[in-house]
Amino acid sequence: MSNTDTLLLVICIIMGVSVLLQIGFLIALAVMGGKAMKMAKEYGDEFRSVAAPALHHARELLEASKSLVARLEPKLDAAASDLAEMTKVAREETQKIQASADEISERIRRQAERMDTMTTTTLNGVERMAHFVEKGVNVPVRQVAGIFAAAKAIVEALRSPSAARRRPPRNAHADD
Repeated sequence: MSNTDTLLLVICIIMGVSVLLQIGFLIALAVMGGKAMKMAKEYGDEFRSVAAPALHHARELLEASKSLVARLEPKLDAAASDLAEMTKVAREETQKIQASADEISERIRRQAERMDTMTTTTLNGVERMAHFVEKGVNVPVRQVAGIFAAAKAIVEALRSPSAARRRPPRNAHADD
């Protein structure tokens, strides 16, 4: 195996390793993206599980208040104070629901920002690594190629016969 074959083999191995590294980074990004999607789905499900029972509870409370007013029409004054109390409770529950929804929304926003930061950082790292690998491979390859070209030119110059050695002397033909 000649030096050129060895050099080409080393270059191919280096390029193969760099491709494998890039594949690894892409797989890691895909896994992180899948995890982020799972987290976002969990936060959405958590929001639904918190909001749905509270809304259902508020709806039941509203229906109960309607039936109470219908049954207590003769005692409207007493019912009005009860209704005011129920409205207060409903308002507090609604505020709690709103606070929960705002908190969940803020968590989702923070996680999205965090995921964006992680993805950006990872992609920047991959880009820098690719640049370093490219620079680390291309510069030495050019230098070695220049050295081989110079060596080849020197060997060819030493091997080729000079113009004076190629022409036979004129006297030698005259004697024949």
